[in-house]
Amino acid sequence: MDTHATPGPRRGPRLSRRSLLGWSAAAAAASGTTLLGTAAAHAAGAPATPGSGLLLDSPVVDLDDGSDPFIREKPLHDSTVLQSFGFDNVNGRIYLAQVMEGGIQLSGEPAPVSGTDRSIRGDLCITRWDLSGNQLGSMYARGLGHGVSFGVEPFGSGAYLWTEADAVPTSDGKSSRGRRLARFRFVDGAVVDSSSSALVKHTPVPGSTANTASVDPVYGRLVHRYGTDGGMRYAVHDLDLARLGIWNAPLADIAEPAVTVPAQYGTPDFQGYAVAGRYLYLMHGNAYGTTQQIDLDGDGTAETVVVSPDGEGNTFLTSVDLGTGAILETRPTRAAYSLTYREPEGLAVQVPSAADPATFRLCMGFASGDPGARQATIYVKDALVLP
Repeated sequence: MDTHATPGPRRGPRLSRRSLLGWSAAAAAASGTTLLGTAAAHAAGAPATPGSGLLLDSPVVDLDDGSDPFIREKPLHDSTVLQSFGFDNVNGRIYLAQVMEGGIQLSGEPAPVSGTDRSIRGDLCITRWDLSGNQLGSMYARGLGHGVSFGVEPFGSGAYLWTEADAVPTSDGKSSRGRRLARFRFVDGAVVDSSSSALVKHTPVPGSTANTASVDPVYGRLVHRYGTDGGMRYAVHDLDLARLGIWNAPLADIAEPAVTVPAQYGTPDFQGYAVAGRYLYLMHGNAYGTTQQIDLDGDGTAETVVVSPDGEGNTFLTSVDLGTGAILETRPTRAAYSLTYREPEGLAVQVPSAADPATFRLCMGFASGDPGARQATIYVKDALVLP
């Protein structure tokens, strides 16, 4: 078992599967929602009450808990690094996003397109896995963005994906981010564009930038991360209302908090987020060997420092209270430390059993493998506590 380096005090008792299920059933009844979606509550006439569910306590992942391997070094459809992933907990599937690799020529393209141009255009590859990491299909979606995060909404035997859309190149001219959100069905072998009628596009916050999404599969919510002049923010919406394009009743809308780590780890890059109930989880970190200029001595002179050393890295997880916007804790994780190439890429929530929806796990993605043949690895944290 790979574990992180710095243990700390527990914040509360570990909860059994039975106690969590009983707690969650009571919480769902009090908030007028149902676990794994809210359609049944709405059908029964229960109103969507903004903020009601988030005002109730919910379990939070203990970031001080060790990390266990789930899937280790499996290939995606394309050879580029993993960017993000999400679970279809109903059908037992995992969807994974990556920027398209260079050299591919799709129908209607006059010539093969380089990987650099794919990144600038925001062309993504989506791979579908089973829960063992076996490939079950893939599709291409052009002009969306970088794939930092996306949401998975199960539907029948398949799923709809909530992604960024209408990609705009970043200021450095190396990548792109979406101006809007889009919802479309995963279709194996398909190629869709941001302008395709297969996409239903949404503008939750007009004028926003770097729009991405995630789905809370436990409480049936759509999480929207977006940029404003004041920085990045997170808005949480009832998934049923988001599907209808109703964005004026968020359950929460908070500023992304500043995450600080010990100076020797530099400023780790943002690598993903996920939500379950009242709590938002953030991932920051860099690939092994990443260097940054840091003034470690405080004398005004910066030096080159390896901020993500081999075998340790600088990956940190943070939990945030959506009700207040305050950070609960930030912890380092050495999950998957033995990978020869290890770059943190994406967070997602898995519900292992629909019969026990209150028991969920926080899953961490890591890109691994050699250049031109990257693979994906997933580790999990599954200890839940009541703050």
